[in-house]
Amino acid sequence: RLKAANEMHVSSEAGSDLRISLQGARVGGVWGFTTRPGSLSHWPAGLVLAFPAAGSVNGVLVLDRGDVNLTFKRYLQDQVALHVENDHVARIDGDNVDAGLMRGYYEAWADPSAYAVSHVGWGLNRRARWDAMTFHDKADFNGTELRAFAGNFLYSTGANEVAGRHTAGHFDLPMRGCTVELDGTPVVVDGALQGELA
Repeated sequence: RLKAANEMHVSSEAGSDLRISLQGARVGGVWGFTTRPGSLSHWPAGLVLAFPAAGSVNGVLVLDRGDVNLTFKRYLQDQVALHVENDHVARIDGDNVDAGLMRGYYEAWADPSAYAVSHVGWGLNRRARWDAMTFHDKADFNGTELRAFAGNFLYSTGANEVAGRHTAGHFDLPMRGCTVELDGTPVVVDGALQGELA
């Protein structure tokens, strides 16, 4: 369904309103196993992703309390609003620690591509848990389960070969409570998988 779609729209009660053109995007999935030498996967798996082409993403993405900053291995305590213009985070709103940490990390790379979208998608794994990070020390946890839990919207910034951008900076931001639509048809509503995906 993602491969066949032209546009993804992401919204939320927190205020997200993000539009992503899927024209020219590279689409794939992560299913937790690999069948040929030289390839890789990760576990737990169960998510679909699109790497959008250049100039495809615009709008606002509001990270709410309880959403996850996997780069920092931290649940957000306060809202952070990312204003995205022509693929890049142009402004970060929030007078709080979470927003300040994100601003500082982006700035540290001194690279405009660090602010740009890497990939977008949503989780399908009904056995993966949003709260899994609470049970592990940061040194023992990479957050894979939080990328895959059912109904999350995953927004990531950093390298995107499809768009011709390469950078070492990267954020993975799994979000709860979002609605994800493909060409106007919802696949996730308020964080719950819909139809045949449910």
